[in-house]
Amino acid sequence: MKVVLWFVILGSLVQGGEPRLAALGKKVFLDPSLSTPPGQSCASCHDPKTAFADLRRVSPGAVKGRVGHRNAPSLMYAGLIAPQRLEDTYDENGEVEYIVEGGLFLDGRAHDLLEQVRQPFFEANEMNNADAGELAGKFRRAPYFKDFEGEVKRDEDLNERAFEALVAFLREPMFRPFNARIDDYWAGDKAALNLSERRGLDVFETTGGCSSCHLTGSSTWLEPLLSDSGFDNVGAPAVGKLDVGLGGVTGKKGELGQFKVPTLRNVALTAPYFHNGSIDTLREVMEFYNKRDLEPERWGVTDYPETVNHEEMGDLGLSEQEVTDLVALMDAFTDKSLLEMKEGDLFPKTAAGIPSTEERKAFFKEKARPDLSSPRRPR
Repeated sequence: MKVVLWFVILGSLVQGGEPRLAALGKKVFLDPSLSTPPGQSCASCHDPKTAFADLRRVSPGAVKGRVGHRNAPSLMYAGLIAPQRLEDTYDENGEVEYIVEGGLFLDGRAHDLLEQVRQPFFEANEMNNADAGELAGKFRRAPYFKDFEGEVKRDEDLNERAFEALVAFLREPMFRPFNARIDDYWAGDKAALNLSERRGLDVFETTGGCSSCHLTGSSTWLEPLLSDSGFDNVGAPAVGKLDVGLGGVTGKKGELGQFKVPTLRNVALTAPYFHNGSIDTLREVMEFYNKRDLEPERWGVTDYPETVNHEEMGDLGLSEQEVTDLVALMDAFTDKSLLEMKEGDLFPKTAAGIPSTEERKAFFKEKARPDLSSPRRPR
């Protein structure tokens, strides 16, 4: 898969570097009055203590009895995910084909972070606002309304400023510390990992094949994000109604059941796993990847067996010790700023030495949104 390193130094996307805008975004993130009925905030499903993920399999919505159908992913490093794009690659016959990379949500339906933060406010199973007017009215009644700057007379303009503020907040240094023990190890401190973790890293990068999707090299930032921002069908056990995944966005049968490859940063804090929260522990995840195709009765059916990736996973031939070492390695991906949170801390502290958004912005180069519903052909 082709990976491009894109840096925009001291650039700006939707005013992400304005400290006042990020401060407003923080207030919006925590405000439980923005749902209908009131009571659900962004933080309700993205808990700072668990890497801004949800430990429940699916999150309940503002309306009693309504729930989502996918596991809420971590918001750590979300500000560094590439906007959606089509990348050229080659099929088994050497023909050029185009695959989707980047974008937000597990099914890739949002082009970028700004598009992503808009949707939960109007989703019936989440914050359940009926329209722009209903949400804007809540912002006008909020005690922080005075913090909105610029022309915000129209409901849509007011809401858009709030969405831009949320993006600015998610791009703050707190969300991108890169201060896990694995970062110390890659910086030269070989004592940062114990023996089992070092063996696990070797398996991760060789026989396990994990790093083919969870990249250990730089791609969109100087440090590894541990994801290629692509999509795959890993064959996760089915839960509830059929979930079309990326194929529902693109309309391509070959992409049915595919979901976004998540970052593995802080993965030890974000159980349960997979897009539907169908597996509870990291040990089970590693065993699933290792023996999925050898023990199908253990895992049960999956939604779209015809698109499951059998080439890179499912029969890895790893020993029990290698599986144990891989599980151990996952702890080394946890940011110390999260582990150091104390009782009463609302958010993790910003790690020392992390450049502010004003000092250095590294966002993906903007591209026009690709048409994902029809295949592109090489010229």
